[in-house]
Amino acid sequence: MWKWEAEGKATAAVVLLHSAYEHHGRHAWLIERFRTAGMHVIAGDLPGHGKRGTEVHDEGFHEYRRFAKELIRTGMAENLPLFVLGHGLGGVLAADMARNDNLACAGLILTSPWFRLKHLPPRMKGPLSGLGKIAGGIKFNHQISEGMLTQNQDPVMADSENLYHPVATAAWFRELNTYIKEISESVPKPGAPPVLLHAAGRDELADPDAMHDWLTMKGRDEFQYKSWKNARHDIFREPEQEEVFLYTESFIRSVLRSLGYVV
Repeated sequence: MWKWEAEGKATAAVVLLHSAYEHHGRHAWLIERFRTAGMHVIAGDLPGHGKRGTEVHDEGFHEYRRFAKELIRTGMAENLPLFVLGHGLGGVLAADMARNDNLACAGLILTSPWFRLKHLPPRMKGPLSGLGKIAGGIKFNHQISEGMLTQNQDPVMADSENLYHPVATAAWFRELNTYIKEISESVPKPGAPPVLLHAAGRDELADPDAMHDWLTMKGRDEFQYKSWKNARHDIFREPEQEEVFLYTESFIRSVLRSLGYVV
């Protein structure tokens, strides 16, 4: 994992959990934007991802959970209000971590969380729940194109695309289905942190209706839902990225004020 120090005096710390198949480097713009806004950032590559990752994902989801806990504990050690930002599968991980009483965070920021997938591997006949009889080692290519993720074709990002591997085993997809179901149906605990959820109006991968259903579940007291009608899945890589960041920064500052911080 890595830590990026805030410019000037830090007002908060942000833990960033990236999505499946990608790596933290795809969020370089966002990391720098938080840093220049006065926040430390802690991030890293999920097990099986990044430069030391594999081309076919078969990691256990307990590995993802363990790594997310390590990142959050590192963020907590900064002794600053901690915000956990999760994108895609990372959004589901962030929602999971918020259920843990030992992992205190001031707020959650979710972008396009995978509470239900609209796009499945083309070779997969039927929903994820129908994978029970398929041998665990069978590979499926999720066939997620860059155009599905963002319309902002950044030439700098092209160099990192050889680290994007949307291929996983049937066993991985089975565990993904179980994990999504568990977290999306989990009832909020009393005192759950405030949540800001960004949804993309042109998301071809994840279902915004499922995101809204999770967010507005009975028992959740503080939440904001923002739909960016022209955005695709990778909201922070879209042409609106600066507007999305300013909206997010406003949420963070509002939470800080509610905690008694002068911002």
